[in-house]
Parts: sequence; structure tokens; C-alpha cells
Amino acid sequence: MKVGLIFPNRDRKDKTIHVGLGYIASYARIHHPDIEFCLLDTRVATKKEINQFYRSDFDLIGITVLSPVYHEVIQVFKHLRSIKPKTPICLGGAYVTTIMEEILDETPADYAVYGEGEITFTALLSYLKGEIKLNQINGLIYKEENRIITNPPREQISDLDAIPYPAYDLFKMDRYPMHRIVTSRGCPFKCVFCNSSSIWLGKWRKREPEKVVEEIEFLIKTYKKKTFFFNDNSFNIDLKRVENFCNIIRYKKLKFLWTTPVRAEIITKEIAQLMKKSGCYNVGIGIESANNSILETMKKKNTIENVQKGIRIFKEAGIEVLGQFVIGSPGDTYETVKESIEFAKQSELDFVMFYSILPFKTTEQWDYVLNHGTLYNNKIHEYHTAKPRIVFETPEFSYIDRIKAIELAKKEGYYSDTNDRNLIFDLGKDLASRIQQILPAKISSNIYILMKNIYRKRILKN
Repeated sequence: MKVGLIFPNRDRKDKTIHVGLGYIASYARIHHPDIEFCLLDTRVATKKEINQFYRSDFDLIGITVLSPVYHEVIQVFKHLRSIKPKTPICLGGAYVTTIMEEILDETPADYAVYGEGEITFTALLSYLKGEIKLNQINGLIYKEENRIITNPPREQISDLDAIPYPAYDLFKMDRYPMHRIVTSRGCPFKCVFCNSSSIWLGKWRKREPEKVVEEIEFLIKTYKKKTFFFNDNSFNIDLKRVENFCNIIRYKKLKFLWTTPVRAEIITKEIAQLMKKSGCYNVGIGIESANNSILETMKKKNTIENVQKGIRIFKEAGIEVLGQFVIGSPGDTYETVKESIEFAKQSELDFVMFYSILPFKTTEQWDYVLNHGTLYNNKIHEYHTAKPRIVFETPEFSYIDRIKAIELAKKEGYYSDTNDRNLIFDLGKDLASRIQQILPAKISSNIYILMKNIYRKRILKN
């Protein structure tokens, strides 16, 4: 049996492996060692590689679906159906779990995996081998005659370290400028705008730091040294785990740069300093708003005063801080956005980004818009083509005021409504990665950070 996996992301800014597809394949290999996998990442593949993939015969094709690249997913579908009309297709990814049965209404897919995908996808392969029945596969949506059937949800994997490393061998690893690792899944917080709770059922599960460091060593040894991005919702939920992780890195004398999202209020001076000594040069903080009433309504379980303390702790440790804000949270107005912009200007943040908030199904933000505001389009994948990216308004925050708020953020160089591919960005990232592999650690790290700051300050603001 041969399985093709596709990551449609041709026009996205970042070149990054899809860790989820890597895990799907590595887990399936445990139970189906006879299956051959082939992966197509449309962001890094050459035309020759794309044509070769489509000329291959597969027993199943799996496609991961992100809402920003939905239109490319449809293009992929049309092409596949024109050349492989009988090959079964399975969809998965966060967008499937967000819109559920709708994905089979809108696409000619045969199956869709929702929730955590490793076990479900592996079970689907067992079905295609004739070993089990479709109705036995929890976490699966499928078509039966003219009906769409949704099986019960699947229990989550309790021990994340029991899953093998992602199948890195399926990716063209030399074409990605960063190594990306997931050290935990989910988030214990339930912010009103985030659909992580529905995808991961509001649970936070962690990998042991020893296992994470082993994976880091494997990647450096096998695919050379690069900057690492720990792709968690919040890396520092458990400070003791962070402490152990940093100490292991230092004990092993590993020299690499790393960055990750964090909760600003969950930090101490000691841990921040330890993070710096172990190679952390940058953290990203979802501040969202500088208004405490808005933060309370958003269920951030935080205050702007605590955020500022956290920023200062990271800065004093020598760690660069990225602050992210949103425009359009429940209760937000033009005045509260001005308050956030003023905070950003006066804060010690190294880099600031404002985004227009997008309501996703299964979140309280979605319910708030439906009950309190006017939603212009309930097709979530259409949000990403809106210019300006305003997809709803509320009585207290009109469309006109939202435009004014965006323009105010743009004036400060803070606003972004695009994640498009950028040739200069690609060249800079690739060059920085090569420098890290050639020069000594300290010199290459300093050059990497310098290049990153030049890109941010001079190119993004133009």
C-alpha cells in the first residue's frame, strides 16, 4: 500500500515542515510497516517533484487543511479528481476539526479526521486493508451513500512521548530554515478567541524534557544545526519542566538558538535567565489588549500589569520579546485599541504586531459576533482574502472605527493582515540558516539575530 500526504501552503510566508503530517506517518509506520509514504509540501517542492508526485499511484491521499490555504486545497482536489478519480482522499487538520461535517459538504473528500489524528488515520489504513469496519473508527467523518456520518470522538493519547518523532525523512529538510518541534499539546486556558480548546479538548499534555532534548540532538546530528522553534500554545505552563529542559541543554553543552510562545505572567527571573543561558533569544507573547476589562472579557486570566512585569523579566534576562495584539475582541472599541497602541509604544517590546481578530467556530468569540454583531461572511476560509481584514462589526465598534484603528496601528508600523510569500524573507532566512551551520556558535548566533532585526525594522515597515 502506498499513501500520499499533501501540505498545501504554496503562498505562505514561512517554509516550515508540517509536524502533524510527520506524526501521522511515523505513528502509522508502527502498525503498518509495509506502507510506503510520500509527502508533497507545495511550498518547497520543485515543479518536477510536484509532477512526479501526481504521476504516482496511491491507495490513499491525505491532505491537511488550514483555513488560510483552503483555496489551494480546492485546486489540489480538482487536479487530483481529474487524474485520479477513484483514489480515496482523506482530510485532516485544525480546519477540519473547526467546521466538522461541512468539510465533506464543500469538498469531494471521502473521509475526514477530526481531533487528534494519529490513531484515527492509522485505523483508516486498517479499514482500507479490510481489517476493521468504518463505524469502528472513532474520530472519523465519512460519506456513506448520500449521508455524512460522524463517528464518536477519539480519546487523546495520554503519553505523547510514546509517539515516534515525526517522519522527518519524508521532508526535504535542507529546504527549511528552522527546526520546528512540538513539546506539548493543548492549553489549560480558554481564551474566547482561540479554538485550541475544541481541538485539544481544553487539556494540556506535555512531553518530558529529556525526550525533547533527544529529538533536538537527533535533528542537529541528522539535519544540521538551525534555530529551533518550539511550536506550543504556551511553552512555560510548567516552570519546573522549563527549568529541567534548560539544565539538560546546558549539561549537554548544546549550542543553538531557540524561540517559543510563552505566557508573560508565568515567568520568574531565575527561569528567564536560565532560558537565556540555554539559547533562548526570543519569546512571543499574546498580549491581545492593554485594557484590563477587555482582558477579563477575553478570559485571558491576566492583567496588563502582570504582562508588563513579565516583559521586563525577559528583557532583563537579555531575551527579545515579541508582543501580539488583536483588534476586535468582545467589548473592544476604537479607544481601547488606542490604549493598546499607546502601551505598545511605551513598553519595552522589541517587536509589535497587531491583527484584526477572526472569529472561529466553536469559540466564544464566534458566539459573541453572531449574537451581538454583524458577521459579513460565515465561511471562515474567506476571512483571509478580505482587504482590509475586517469580517464583522459590533454596535460599539463600527466598520469605520475599525478602519481607523487599523490605520493607527499601521502608522506605527504595527499592523499586519498578510502572511504572503516573500522572496526577501526566504533569502534572509535561508542565508541565516547557512551561517549557523558554518560559523562558530557565538558568532553565528549574533549574526542571525542581527539579520533578523534588520529585516524586521527596515523591510517590514516599508
